[in-house]
Amino acid sequence: MWLIKKIITFLRYFLNAKWKFEPPKKNKFVLVDGLYNPFLKYIKKEDMSILYRRGEEINLYIILKCLINFKFTTLDYAVEFIKLVSPKLILTAYDYYTIFYKLSQKTGIKTLMLQYGKRSSIDQHILNSNFYFPKNSKKIFNVDYALLYNSVVKKFYSKRINGNFFEIGNFMNNLTKPDLKKNKKEIVFISNFSTKDRNINKSENEDSIAHFLLEIATKNKIKFNILPRFRTRTKELLEEKKFYKKTLKKNFKFILNKNKSSYDLLLDYKYIFSSYSSLAQECLVKGIRVGFVCFKSKKNPVSNLRFGEFEKLKKNGIFWTYSNKLNFKETNRVFNFVTKTKDDIWVKKTQPYSKKIMAFDYKNKIFNEIIKKI
Repeated sequence: MWLIKKIITFLRYFLNAKWKFEPPKKNKFVLVDGLYNPFLKYIKKEDMSILYRRGEEINLYIILKCLINFKFTTLDYAVEFIKLVSPKLILTAYDYYTIFYKLSQKTGIKTLMLQYGKRSSIDQHILNSNFYFPKNSKKIFNVDYALLYNSVVKKFYSKRINGNFFEIGNFMNNLTKPDLKKNKKEIVFISNFSTKDRNINKSENEDSIAHFLLEIATKNKIKFNILPRFRTRTKELLEEKKFYKKTLKKNFKFILNKNKSSYDLLLDYKYIFSSYSSLAQECLVKGIRVGFVCFKSKKNPVSNLRFGEFEKLKKNGIFWTYSNKLNFKETNRVFNFVTKTKDDIWVKKTQPYSKKIMAFDYKNKIFNEIIKKI
């Protein structure tokens, strides 16, 4: 069965791929996996060659060269591609592609990776050492520069990979900084709604949490908004609207400005609430007031995404709460701390937790220093 799946995947790639017949040209950088490329904020597109790994593009010249030399693996193909491009640095924005951790030693060219998304115990495909990181992985895996969210993730990777590790937070989040004095004194609830065809019920209690927050906000005469998860996808957005309207009726506003990123939109608001969104965590480290209210059943694997789970924080804290049952009293407690605490006390009490969850390297100074040295 496993072999059949492999063959089907190969044939799909083979038939759907865009074929290149000339060898790749020399360039300054190689990006491994072109699906996500945040580096364009600092590196010119023409200075970067993309090594595709999802079957989007296949270089026939490299395939033939590998076959002539009796080399048949994905790693062999990647190494041949990189040697022909001869870059100064190999980049990736995905931290779970383990072939990447062999490229530095195989090519003699330095590598840099970004952490892609927050880690949690739900990430068994990453955390399970037998799957991605076998017991001897540190002997064969290497990265010259690993740019990570926090000290806990740094400790996790330093046990499994050789390299230099830096705590920078989220690369894209580091691009902007809010003017906290100009923020609207309104609430934004970051939706984690999911469509019914998903295996995991991310929507569980999202409408109830929003209802609790709306009720308390109305009592305190604070405007209530929702940042929809599917803001740019019409069909899913309609489902998301229906989901919240059943409970909230028409007493809320969806933030639908498609000309701005979610990062930029949230910079305009003073109070952010979420059940477990990483976007909310990114707002928190910028100094925005954020509260986490998460109520998921025990059997729901999303419960492992709660605030501070990977960092081993308690289930309840000064600006967050987690339970397997709906709890209006706890929601009210978190709401009051987020919206009514004095600025100096907010900073003093939240910073120890926000720093543990995520670093903040404004304008990615660490990355820029690395690039200058290459």
